[in-house]
Amino acid sequence: MKQNSHSEPRTDTFPPPFTPNQSISSLETCLANLPASALARGQIIRPARELPLFLQSQLEPQKIDRVYGYLWFARDRVLQARPLHRHSVARRYIVLTESPSEHLVSDYSVIFVKPLPEYILSYEFWQNHLSRDPVLHSNACGLLLSYTWLVAYKTDFEIAKEARLLPEGLTWNSWTAIASDLLDYLDASETRLVGRRYLFGELRMSRLNYIYEFLPSLWLTHMPMRGFMPTSMWNGSFAERNVGRLLGIFVFFSLVLSAMQVGLATRQLGNEPAFVSTAYGFAVASLCIVTLCAIASFVILVWHVRYKVILPWRMGLREIGVDDLSY
Repeated sequence: MKQNSHSEPRTDTFPPPFTPNQSISSLETCLANLPASALARGQIIRPARELPLFLQSQLEPQKIDRVYGYLWFARDRVLQARPLHRHSVARRYIVLTESPSEHLVSDYSVIFVKPLPEYILSYEFWQNHLSRDPVLHSNACGLLLSYTWLVAYKTDFEIAKEARLLPEGLTWNSWTAIASDLLDYLDASETRLVGRRYLFGELRMSRLNYIYEFLPSLWLTHMPMRGFMPTSMWNGSFAERNVGRLLGIFVFFSLVLSAMQVGLATRQLGNEPAFVSTAYGFAVASLCIVTLCAIASFVILVWHVRYKVILPWRMGLREIGVDDLSY
C-alpha cells in the first residue's frame, strides 16, 4: 500500500478491520474521552479541536520509521512480540507509554507498551477518522495487530487488564472476536494494510540508541548523545555513561602499553626491530586516539550543558518577556 504524506489529497478509503457489531464504543464516547490537552509534535494542542494532528502523534511511530532501514539490527530474535505472560516468566515488567515509537521497545527487565486507545475499538471512529487516511489506517491496524501478539491467551488478557492496557468495557469474548475479524481482514487483503514498523515485533532500546548515536544522517536533526530513548538525562547519569566509555579506552591502551613496555625490557623482544617499531607506532597511535576521545568527550559535555542549562535559561527569559539577553 502506498504511504501518502499528510499534505497530499486522499481519495482512497479503507473499511474498518472488524464488523460493526464488534464495536465496544460509540464515536461520541470516544471523542468525549479524549484528553483536554496533549503534547503533539513538540507543541501543546487541544485534541478535540485538532484531532488529525493528535492522531498522527498517537499512531505514527516517526522515530522508528526514520531508521526503518536499520531495524534489522535492533529487532529481537522473533518477528512477532511475545505474549504478555512470557514477559512475566522472564521477570520483565510493563511500563506504560503513550508514544507509538516506544511501543514494544524493551530494555533489560522492562518492556514499554502503549495502551490500546478506546477509539481503536470503535467502528464509527474508524469510519470517520481513520479509514480516510492510509497512513493512520495502516498504523492503527499495526497497533491493533501488535495486541493480537501480546494478548494471545486469557492469561494475557488478565495481565493486560491489570496493567490497564485495554479499555474498561472490553471483555475476553469481545476481544477474541475483534482479533479474529482483524486477522481475517488482513489475510483477505491483497495489499499491505499494516504500518511497516509492525513488520518487526520487539525492538531493543540499547541497539536503537546505537543507531541514533552513530547514524550521521540523524546528527543534524537529533542530538547524537541522547540516542533514541535515553534512560536518564541527569548530569550524573550522563557523565557516568560517557566517562565509563572513556575509562574503558584508557584501560585498554594502558594494559597494552604496559605489556609492550615489559616486552621492550627483555632481551628477546627489546632487540627485535619489528617489535620496537610496532611498539613505537602503537604508542603514538594511542596518544592520538586518547587525545581525540578526550576532546570529543569535552565537546559533548559542553553541548550537553548548553542543551540542559543555557537553552532552558534563554527560553525562560523569553517567556517572561526579557528580549535583551546581552547582559
